[in-house]
Amino acid sequence: MSVTPGTWESFSVNTKPAEGFPAPTGYVDVTPRLREAVSGSGVDGILHVFIPHTTCTIIFNSGVDGTTLQDIRLFIEQSIPVDRPFVHLHDGPQDAAAHVRLVYGVQSLQLPVIGGELGIGHSQGVYLLELDGPRDRTVQYALQSF
Repeated sequence: MSVTPGTWESFSVNTKPAEGFPAPTGYVDVTPRLREAVSGSGVDGILHVFIPHTTCTIIFNSGVDGTTLQDIRLFIEQSIPVDRPFVHLHDGPQDAAAHVRLVYGVQSLQLPVIGGELGIGHSQGVYLLELDGPRDRTVQYALQSF
C-alpha cells in the first residue's frame, strides 16, 4: 500500500514486546512499515516522519544485530536514571525521566525516496524508542514528491 504524495497518513505501534518483560524503555523497528508506505509510489522525494508524543522518540541508526540499539538504550538509561531527583513529577519519576531522555532523539525525520523506494542504506533503520511504556503510539508520515 503506497501513500499518496501530499497527504498525511499514520499507523499505530504498540511498544509492548512480543515476549519477555514489558520494560518501560525499548525499541520498535518501524522501517518495514515506512518502506511499505512508499513502495510502488514511483516517485522521487522526501518521506517526512513525525512522532506526536513527548515520551518516545525516533532513532535513525544501525539495527543489523540489535546491539547498537541496546547500547543506545543503556547509554540513555545510565545518563538519565529514573531514581535521580526531578522537579517535574507529573506522572512520577519514569515519566519525568522519559521527558528528559527525549533530548537524545528527534520527533521528526526526513528520508529520501528514490524511484518509489526508501533510499536508505541496507544497515540503516528507523526505530521508535519508547521511553515511558509500554503503550500505543502513532507514527505519522507524508510523502513529498519532486
